[in-house]
Amino acid sequence: MIAKSTQAPRARYNLPASLILTQRELRQYRRWQSSCTTSKPTECGYLPTAIEYDDFQHWLKKQDSGYFSDVFDDIYDHIQCPKSPSEPAVASLCRHTVHPIVAQRPCKRCPVCTIDVYLNYMKVLTRTLQGVNGRPLPFSGTPSEQQEKLYLAWSQGKVSTLQQVCELEKLSAQEKLWSKKHPEHLNDDVQSATKALDLYWFETVNCPRVEERKPKNKAVAFTDDTNFDSGRPTYYFLRSSPRYEPGKYTIDTESEDDEDAISEDSEDYSHARVIVLGGPEEEEHSIHHDLSADSARKEDSFDDLEFDDGDSDWEDVDSDEDDESSDGSYISFEVEEECSYIVFSDD
Repeated sequence: MIAKSTQAPRARYNLPASLILTQRELRQYRRWQSSCTTSKPTECGYLPTAIEYDDFQHWLKKQDSGYFSDVFDDIYDHIQCPKSPSEPAVASLCRHTVHPIVAQRPCKRCPVCTIDVYLNYMKVLTRTLQGVNGRPLPFSGTPSEQQEKLYLAWSQGKVSTLQQVCELEKLSAQEKLWSKKHPEHLNDDVQSATKALDLYWFETVNCPRVEERKPKNKAVAFTDDTNFDSGRPTYYFLRSSPRYEPGKYTIDTESEDDEDAISEDSEDYSHARVIVLGGPEEEEHSIHHDLSADSARKEDSFDDLEFDDGDSDWEDVDSDEDDESSDGSYISFEVEEECSYIVFSDD
């Protein structure tokens, strides 16, 4: 059997333990309260303190591991052999060596383990509070009931932690006075209240050290003719502004329009050679013509055509063209400069 522990009076808020415990843990917590503590039946199921939460977690681990407690655990402390005054005092639960000032009263945990219990308890409350969007802030809407209860639980845990810190500060001052009177009894292995305070302030104030990146040396160079005087207003840079003036690096829009206007139809093929292939059999070699002469001849032929009066004149022209193209001949344009060929064929 485990000795029933006497706990300090419960705090102001009667908050449910379900705020930080699961349904399974809550059932085990009620069982632990009824068998291992002196809590009243009306107090069962309320939010545990930091020490109660740590005791319950240790008891729960033993239950899950199948450990059966010794039936003589409750009288073990009473049948121990008395220690000699020269032996250092140790805490009954954590078995750490404590300072002689702390050893003057019975303690289950050393000061370092005690403050570590409070720090872990606050981490549980903080993590649970962040799970419901954190602390209810003013002008942020109506907070939920669970959010308000968790914030009260967090505040209650923070106050109890600060009270423990105040007790450690008093013990630390007494330890320093005792160490001055007994400098020969100094031991680095002693878990003193001073070490507990160092741990608390390191966990709550200090943050992990982050290596700062060294800034690279950067420089900007300007030419001698750079003008640093204020120029024209920003809206004067708009092309639609009547005060717009082209700058030094302005792109000429007229040249862009001229380049875009160039098309394949505007290419000059007057110097290209015309090769007629597949003509009459008596012509063994290709005949070369001048495009300029052909174009002038075509213009004269178009001038000779009369205006279309609705008769079948155009049909006769089409039929003549069909007759000419029926012999299977085609014309190839060869550009001497680019050595490319343009072939018009009926195939």
